[in-house]
Amino acid sequence: MNAIIIGGGKGCFSILKLLREKPIKELNLNVVAVVDKNPNAEGLRFAKELGLQTFADYRDALNLEDIEVVIELTGDDDFVRKLKSELTSEIKLIEHSIAHIFWDLMYAHEELDKRIEDLERLEKVVEDDNVFLKSIFDSFQDLTIVVDMDHRITRANKAFCQFVGLDEEEVIGKKCYEILGIAEINCDRKGMDEIMKYITETKKPHIVIHTTRHPNETYWEVTRSPIFDSNGNVRYILSNWHRITELVYLKREVETLEQKLKSFINNAQDWISMKNLNGEYILVNPVIALAFGKKPEEFIGKKPEDVLPPKIAQTVKMHDSEVLRTGKAIVYNENVSINGEEHYFRMLRFPLTDAQGKIIGTCTIGRDATNEVKLMEKLIQSEKLAALGKLAAGVAHEINNPLTGILSYAESLSEELDKENPLQEDIAIIIRETLRCRDIVRNLLDFAKQDNPRFEIVNPNTIIQQSLELVHRLPQFKDIEIRVVLDDKIPKINADAKQIQQVILNFLINAADAMKYKGKITVSSEYYRQFKKCIISVEDTGPGIPENLMDKIFEPFFSTKSTSGLGLAVSWGIIERHHGTIEVDTAPSGGAIFKILLPAYFELEQNFER
Repeated sequence: MNAIIIGGGKGCFSILKLLREKPIKELNLNVVAVVDKNPNAEGLRFAKELGLQTFADYRDALNLEDIEVVIELTGDDDFVRKLKSELTSEIKLIEHSIAHIFWDLMYAHEELDKRIEDLERLEKVVEDDNVFLKSIFDSFQDLTIVVDMDHRITRANKAFCQFVGLDEEEVIGKKCYEILGIAEINCDRKGMDEIMKYITETKKPHIVIHTTRHPNETYWEVTRSPIFDSNGNVRYILSNWHRITELVYLKREVETLEQKLKSFINNAQDWISMKNLNGEYILVNPVIALAFGKKPEEFIGKKPEDVLPPKIAQTVKMHDSEVLRTGKAIVYNENVSINGEEHYFRMLRFPLTDAQGKIIGTCTIGRDATNEVKLMEKLIQSEKLAALGKLAAGVAHEINNPLTGILSYAESLSEELDKENPLQEDIAIIIRETLRCRDIVRNLLDFAKQDNPRFEIVNPNTIIQQSLELVHRLPQFKDIEIRVVLDDKIPKINADAKQIQQVILNFLINAADAMKYKGKITVSSEYYRQFKKCIISVEDTGPGIPENLMDKIFEPFFSTKSTSGLGLAVSWGIIERHHGTIEVDTAPSGGAIFKILLPAYFELEQNFER
């Protein structure tokens, strides 16, 4: 039905939008024109955008051919009465008082769309959950199945199917004692009926140790647990077979010591593990397992290469072999990467012996000395900086006065002598070297001053960009390509922007010097979420830093160039006062990479002492 709308306000806009986006076939409306005296009315403007006819006088619109419906949205009752008197019987009138049906329809459509979206989203969540649960179920190393109350298998994990030598499709729907009849860990029907009765009545798990016969004697811990429906009734049984053969053999051998060692080992914060002569773990305390995201039982019966990262496993095997070869206890300093962070361990490895003194394996007791090492390094560095700071301040003041006198006399001599005098060259050297000494003195004073930061909340990317704006103007960077990779989601930090900028500039200038002012520098930022650290990196394509100098570059007065050697020491002090750290390493390109690690703002205490 062809229709016109009289009243081009918000209501008109909503109806046009509804009919355009959500056509209502039950109404079968085709709006051909909109009427309003106000040319800027919202609905009138929208009608023009849609290519509809617009009028200021409703009578002009009524003269259009085949008009069947008039929708009145003026809200003026007097106008409605007047309009009724002018309409022919063929034209139907929808007054503003009942036009709310359009809004009701619009809201109904929106609600329907929302429900459809929610349903689709819910279906996707359910699908993802099923895939997730299936992957977890299949990742179990233990044999695991789910049976219904009629003993039929409804689910079986990969380990179970491999054990019985059947595909999952062949297992599902079969009764458990039919499938296990071909294996060594059979469960008879009568026994299962009794177990199910116990679980149904008590609603508790049922645990039993199952033993197979000689000569292939094995031990299994069989756990059957109830799975409830929404009413709290037992609907399924989860059956789990965990092989404990090696644990039983070990228990027989060390039964007299087990109880004494158990509480000590499980509560010790040091790493404690034992292996047999085959290099297989027979004991691992929870601290080790937690460090590698595993459970202690996941180590038992396995070799280091089966459960540890390759580099760590190789070190463990090499040191264990040395202990077994020498038969002596040896202390090793080992680096272990845990969650991407290097830890320093002092590992005591010694041979395990039986009552006759025969070596039957190895034992390792390790202590994490990371904090001690780092604390000692910081203490040494802090003591150096403090002592040298005091010395620098005193020396700088003592030297500054004579330097000023030398410079004044030299400049006076230069002015008094004729420019062609051969002594001018010598005096120029005196002035130049005196100025260089004065720069060194100024650096000493800056080093000694060690101003406290003026903290403010700032984006690390802003500091980086401000630093780069400064170096772009320096001539030594004209042949250097600077690549910037910034994490736009990096959190803010609580820092003195100028001091952090000073550190970045120092790294940039050092990088330019190292590359002899040609090459590429990459400046990047990233957020280390696990440790809540913001990282600013400066990487160059220069020759890199020799391994034997890595530990010396932050020492005051140490330099591989003709400089004072205070720049990196000052940078170290600035970052330390920001409760951060500086790391230096060899970049993949072969150059050097300096990293500034600063705490993210939300990690800091509100009453943080500045």
